[in-house]
Amino acid sequence: MYINELPRLIPRKKMVRFEDLEMGLIDVEEGIRLTLDKEPLDELAKSIALHGILQPLVVELGDEGRYKLQIGKRRMAAAKMLGLEKVPVIVLEGPLSPEDSLAMRLVENLHREDLDPIDEAEAYSTLRKMGTKVSEIARLVGKDRPYVSHSMRLLRLHPKVREAVRQQSIPREHALALLRLEPSQQIALAEEAMETDLTIVETRDRVRNLLGKGLKWRLVPIRIEPTVYDRLVTIAPDGDVFGLLKQAIERLLEEA
Repeated sequence: MYINELPRLIPRKKMVRFEDLEMGLIDVEEGIRLTLDKEPLDELAKSIALHGILQPLVVELGDEGRYKLQIGKRRMAAAKMLGLEKVPVIVLEGPLSPEDSLAMRLVENLHREDLDPIDEAEAYSTLRKMGTKVSEIARLVGKDRPYVSHSMRLLRLHPKVREAVRQQSIPREHALALLRLEPSQQIALAEEAMETDLTIVETRDRVRNLLGKGLKWRLVPIRIEPTVYDRLVTIAPDGDVFGLLKQAIERLLEEA
């Protein structure tokens, strides 16, 4: 998450200031956990050593000049591993509501590169149930709106297929193609896709066949140099290059 996105998730009345705070002044409650916490701590420490802490921790004012950590336990631990004396923080005047805290943690985790498609879909779905619009979720995580909508559809898959997607045994796009099928068909085709390493095109063809909807046509994109295209225009009847190419292909098939 970019640093300028964080304030958008925090109610304005809660935010006090940005500052670099001494690590020794920050208390970490034992109950704090990050949702979807899978990234190895040593990898995060290496990233911080190279680039610094790009996303500030979130703390609230405590007693006697101390602060309580709200969000950023993993970054805090990595900073301690590196022996840092200060960390960038956003200081709040009071605790976040459970909803605001959860939303921040979800968006924070959605920026991780190792997030599996089902965890990602569940995070989007949770944010949606909390009232966040799909377009806003997409903006916060740097994805387009259709990507977020399609990701949430993965949760409609049969549990066995969802688990295969979670384990990355079957690619996300393959799984999306299976959504048109009945649960038993999803399982059978998912197993076939994993065993025979079906391509996405082959998977979609299998889905169409199972639905009794054969492929009517297939798009074959080609690139033609401008000079060649201009010559084809002069040759083709009425300048119809598409029609000329189609006739040439049909002639070749007849002679094959």
